[in-house]
Amino acid sequence: MMLTGKLTNTSHSHTKEVTGILTIGRTHSLAEGFRTLVASYVAHDIPVDTMCFNHLFRKNKGFHSYRAVFIVIDSPQAFDESIALVENMRADNQALIIFVAITGKGTYNKMRYYLAGADHCIKFSTLPEDNPDVLSEFFNSAEWHKQHSLLLDPTRMCLIGDYKKLDVSFPEMKILEAFAETKNQILSHDEIARIMGLNITFYDPRALEKSISRLRGKIKGMYGTNAIQSIRGHGYRLVRGLISTA
Repeated sequence: MMLTGKLTNTSHSHTKEVTGILTIGRTHSLAEGFRTLVASYVAHDIPVDTMCFNHLFRKNKGFHSYRAVFIVIDSPQAFDESIALVENMRADNQALIIFVAITGKGTYNKMRYYLAGADHCIKFSTLPEDNPDVLSEFFNSAEWHKQHSLLLDPTRMCLIGDYKKLDVSFPEMKILEAFAETKNQILSHDEIARIMGLNITFYDPRALEKSISRLRGKIKGMYGTNAIQSIRGHGYRLVRGLISTA
């Protein structure tokens, strides 16, 4: 069978057309300051908008006109409100890239943001503008540029994309399928162990890590992208929008 680009482009066409970015802060000045920072990393034709938390909830705004949203958290008091915001965004738009930027002092449960649906949660130890590598890495990534769009074919147990076919084992196929069908595209160690058929009470974490590392290496070797990323203390995350299922 001839492999064509049509197989892997249709499911992400809407995502590729949306380029706008929204920055959200507790105050207008906070949102505007981060907007200026984000705008310095993207092309001039990409719109970067701002909004405050209270205005957002009052207007019941949808997020389908944005490719990515940056939520700036400068105070622990905004934690519950921002978690609810992430949950609402993810429920409204499964393709949206949600980036939580924590700039305030204090203790934050980053895992709560990931479980709510955030794709990135970064704690800036100093001012965001003093951490240029963080945003530079994101805007140079395959995730932002949509360099790959892969189709998982469970029937033939393979990934198809870039006119290449990558064969995967049955456990690898089930793991990728679970990632792609999970709302936040994050799986815990126990969830992956269960998918692999391991005893979740007695499984060896090193065996699980080795399996994920092997799968990650196969995808990177074929397509050149780090598709599966580690979430410390919880499990792994699939880059949003990278893989769809047939």
